[in-house]
Amino acid sequence: MGQTATVPERATRSDRQPRRALPLTRRYEVAFLTPQDTVEEFSRVAPALPAFEEAFSAFGRGALVSTPEGFVAVEDLVPGMQVETADNGLQTLLWVGSITMVPPAGDIDGVEAPRLTRISTEAFGPDRPLPDLILGPYARLLYKNVRCMDVLGTASAFVPAEAFRDGLSVIAVSPIAPVRVYHLGFAGQQTLRANGLDVESYHPGPQFGARMDRTTLQLFLSLFPHASGREGFGPMKIPRMTSYEFETLGEL
Repeated sequence: MGQTATVPERATRSDRQPRRALPLTRRYEVAFLTPQDTVEEFSRVAPALPAFEEAFSAFGRGALVSTPEGFVAVEDLVPGMQVETADNGLQTLLWVGSITMVPPAGDIDGVEAPRLTRISTEAFGPDRPLPDLILGPYARLLYKNVRCMDVLGTASAFVPAEAFRDGLSVIAVSPIAPVRVYHLGFAGQQTLRANGLDVESYHPGPQFGARMDRTTLQLFLSLFPHASGREGFGPMKIPRMTSYEFETLGEL
């Protein structure tokens, strides 16, 4: 009686080499003022890392920024325009960055749905803001309180806008459709007036490159041609406070 040939079993999926998860990326849109006072624009795909996204997502579409000609919607600002600041007078807008925030399709490990912050009209007092203000996930508001001295040694600090959420007049908003968010860059850290509130301009902070490898840092800096390298973002005079530090002020 003949023997039956044994057919080798195919490797099951669990026996195969696991697939590497592809890193998440995002398309970043940039407009900047050249040394020749011309405006150039480009679009670039780069990692969707917090340090990258922070640079592009502080102002929601429709935020009104104070200029000598009146309030101008953030999406209509162009590098080279003059913008009013709270403590440094008129400053030249050097850089505008923007991204489109897209809600994730279903549940994706490690990916949270984008959350904006809506501040209702006069939530912080008369004309503060006016009208409602939509801020991006990485916006920071200027907070003035003598208790800041106990934490930072200064009477004011920039605090994440999300730290002010109270579920009533300052709420989190999760978009159900793609939304555009923006950030604005100047020579040094500036305090901008948006709908009557003081909002921080973009500045990467003093230690922004500490957690980046050389390749990632070079890609990051390529998004800021106006800055001319690591030292080109200018001074940062007002410190920042984390949401946790802000919460602990009430316990001091």
